[in-house]
Amino acid sequence: MDFFEAQARAKKRTSRLVVLFGIAVLGTIASGYFAAWFAVGQFQNSKHQSYDSYGEVYASALDRPLFDPQLLLAVGIGTLLIVGLSSWFKWLSFRAGGSAVAESVGGRRIEPGSATPAERRLLNIVEEMSIASGVPMPAVYVLDQETGINAFAAGLTTSDTVVAVTKGTLEKLNRDELQGVIGHEFSHILNGDMGLNVKLTALLFGILVIGLMGRGVLWSMRGARFRSSGKGNSGGIMVAILGIGLALMIVGYIGYFFGRLIQAAVSRQREFLADASAVQFTRNPEGISGALGKIGGFALGSHINTNKAAAIGHFFFAQGFQSNFGGAWATHPPLDQRIRAINPQWDGEFFDPPEEVDVSKESFQTKGFAQPAGTSYAVPPLIDPLRRIAFLPTVAIADMGLLTDDYYRQAQELLAAIPENLREAARQPSQATALVYGFLISQDSAEAAQQIDIVKSTDGKAAVTELENLLSAIRTLDPTARLPLLLITTPALRQLEHADMERFLGTLDELVHADTKVSTFEFVLQKLLTHHLRLSKTPTQNIDYTSFGALRKEIAVVLSVLARAGSLDPQAAARSFAFGTNQLKVIESSISLLSPENSDFEALDLALEKLAVSSLIIKKRLLIAAGHVIGNDGTITVKEGELFRAIAAAIDCPLPPLGANAA
Repeated sequence: MDFFEAQARAKKRTSRLVVLFGIAVLGTIASGYFAAWFAVGQFQNSKHQSYDSYGEVYASALDRPLFDPQLLLAVGIGTLLIVGLSSWFKWLSFRAGGSAVAESVGGRRIEPGSATPAERRLLNIVEEMSIASGVPMPAVYVLDQETGINAFAAGLTTSDTVVAVTKGTLEKLNRDELQGVIGHEFSHILNGDMGLNVKLTALLFGILVIGLMGRGVLWSMRGARFRSSGKGNSGGIMVAILGIGLALMIVGYIGYFFGRLIQAAVSRQREFLADASAVQFTRNPEGISGALGKIGGFALGSHINTNKAAAIGHFFFAQGFQSNFGGAWATHPPLDQRIRAINPQWDGEFFDPPEEVDVSKESFQTKGFAQPAGTSYAVPPLIDPLRRIAFLPTVAIADMGLLTDDYYRQAQELLAAIPENLREAARQPSQATALVYGFLISQDSAEAAQQIDIVKSTDGKAAVTELENLLSAIRTLDPTARLPLLLITTPALRQLEHADMERFLGTLDELVHADTKVSTFEFVLQKLLTHHLRLSKTPTQNIDYTSFGALRKEIAVVLSVLARAGSLDPQAAARSFAFGTNQLKVIESSISLLSPENSDFEALDLALEKLAVSSLIIKKRLLIAAGHVIGNDGTITVKEGELFRAIAAAIDCPLPPLGANAA
């Protein structure tokens, strides 16, 4: 299954989920109506008379008509308001990003400077996965109070994602097992499961609130004394109030019960796919099966202590809480079923993990682990940015969302090519901004001095010092490692406060336009970072365009820019453009190669803003056409590859490194 099929399936599951929860809400309304009908009858009976909505008196409350339209309307509106507002409130809490989820369950963000060897191992694995998949590196959290073996990914988009693991996961799993767990979580990220997770939690919370309100009513009535007087039957009123509270609680928890059944059913079917994807990512079935085997043999298993585990149970790698209704509420399949799906020859034996894995025995070099600080690197030779690398457009698009062995190995090689001082800088907010600035500093001394003055005026002398310390390593960096390095800066940059973020993006724009022209790499860098950082703050985007015809101009701009990026020869550019548009039969005859003044980077930026909110089929066909424009001869330059990946990222389609093998 490719990236687009996975995303489409996630959207389909989301639609089905909404329908199922709609049914659950209707059931809740029906239950609430009958409870309200009974409670109203009891209240009226306490006054020794019973009325319907129109004032007709009945001898007994139970003699009232079963259908009361006004009461049904009131219950329906009230239930929808409670569920809707509660779900909306919960949804808003998730808009803060995956970090809010991780911190809500006691997560601590791993700071690179204070990271232990086990935490650095984890950071390195996430870095490798990020580069191999083409998604911005997630922030990484540890749940220090959780000694069970578990993990989760959270966020609304790939731009605001976090990966969190328990303390037990760090201590009990070796690198291969940890890699399998992280691969499982990246599968959820790439398959579009995170948005579904958020919707599940928000809708479930909305139904639960009804039950919590009922419990609150009952709690407030503790110690109340029921009595009658000649002036009225306050005891009857109190009983009626208790009845209302009890009814709310019963109705709410009935809705919650069926909501949890839906949550569990939706969650379980996704876990087998994520396990299989993790095996595909790592090419090592023993990794994830070993992690599952240790969970089965460990006394604490995958248990999560926090009382919030149930609400986000479907986020986790394994069952995080004890189900009160056996397998019906289980968010994950049984461990033995998951292991046998990966390894049919499994002997059925779980095994107890060691007290703590000795990280020092794992090789830094053979496992791709970051070398210790102070390790010297030979300065890599300058590589011609016009070097051509192998590229097959259909393969590149088909590989989206897949972490093949070639991509994973290439990610490790790219990380190894990045000097340690640049990797460390990418992990610290203040240094990460200086690192990004360094990519934009001109080789021309006069222009460089002007740009450094810009940094000094906006960010201060300290930023200039950081910049100058990194500049030499930046200028000798392999061009193919530039985008991977930018991907791993994103967690640090997302930590910037709003004012600092806006200042950083403003400085970025000034540096890009300091020489009054924009190079391809400058556009790529600015577009990538601006898109990911702003999307992380406002992660929700609606689909506004479902027709190719409505986006003719924008598609023509993208393909025209790519055609000219590959050749200065107008005739060659025209041939490349035609080769790409041949993939768009539906609008091929209605678009043509645009003039340079109508297809500059400013026009491309505007076009990508509209294409980012187009349908999946438009994005897929566009990227296939774009790939054929730049790869019509089976090769591309580094510059073309960077521009292509920036275009894909801008429309939320992460591409892995292009050209696993140099031509």
